[in-house]
Amino acid sequence: MRDNENRLPIWLGGILLALILIFIGTRGGFNNPALSQHFAPQPTDPNAPTQQPFQLPQVHLPSLPPEMQRSLTSLRDRFAGGQAVPALTPVATGPRVRVEVQTIKRSGDRVQVSGSVANISNAPLTLPTSAFAFRDSAGVTYTASGDNTTLQPGQSEPLNLTVPLPPDRGLTLVFTLPPDPPQEQILILETQP
Repeated sequence: MRDNENRLPIWLGGILLALILIFIGTRGGFNNPALSQHFAPQPTDPNAPTQQPFQLPQVHLPSLPPEMQRSLTSLRDRFAGGQAVPALTPVATGPRVRVEVQTIKRSGDRVQVSGSVANISNAPLTLPTSAFAFRDSAGVTYTASGDNTTLQPGQSEPLNLTVPLPPDRGLTLVFTLPPDPPQEQILILETQP
């Protein structure tokens, strides 16, 4: 009987330890909810200031060399088929922040953008979720709101962003942290015949 009494506290201790680890894993560090956001189309405000010039993520295939046409068509087809593909502009580096996109993947009407964001400055940085936005090849802007994240000098955090994107549209990630100029990364192009 004494053996059963000793096993129960160890079993209970194991459950308690598991709950503590789950709590730690979901509250901080690498699963930062502020950098795991779902974006939505932003309604156009006629009173908003004019946005700076922006080149839509589109390309006319006949104007490109045949090898490039084949590469872009293959990338487009893999992406449309739900495969993870690399971003056309995988890294954007500004004065204080480096944004890297490792993969983009379509899942139904949503696109999952995975990568990381790093503080390359010598001071702590507060990154609001609103610093990230997307623009598609039709000119629609997608934004999200949420908590701020603070990155210490040299610190990097995973980036997992989801954006609704109609089929056959190109997508650009725009990172804006004033007073730095915006950083634009073309993720996928709309290929026009």
